[in-house]
Order: sequence, then C-alpha cells, then structure tokens
Amino acid sequence: MDDFKKCTNTIFDGDFWDISCKLNLWSVEGKDKNKVQDEALHYFRKYKTDGEYYQIIGGKNPYEELKKEILE
Repeated sequence: MDDFKKCTNTIFDGDFWDISCKLNLWSVEGKDKNKVQDEALHYFRKYKTDGEYYQIIGGKNPYEELKKEILE
C-alpha cells in the first residue's frame, strides 16, 4: 500500500472520492470510497506490473529493457 500512496493522489471533497495516478495514466472517481479504492488498486497494480512507476518507486526502466531485448 505504501507504493500505491507514493504513486497516487487522493482527494475527497466531502461527497466524491477521486484517486488518480501521479503519471496521469488513469483516475477513478465516485461516492463509494471502497469501490473507488478497489478500482484504483486494480489500475495501479496493472501499471506497476508493467514497470510504469519505476521513476517513483524504483526498478528497471521498461523502455530501456524493451530496447535491450530488441537490439539483442
């Protein structure tokens, strides 16, 4: 959950929850906090698995890794 918090912004305006990716890859909004958070976690995990958050939480640059594979 720490990585999720590092990579997202959460806003509650008293009525709606909005959780968005700091890299502007996705965002989820709604009134039900649990539903919004579950959907946001789904998107976060998908993009994390793809390596998109390497600049924030570390790891290998997926673009450089792909480039290496193509050139080998």
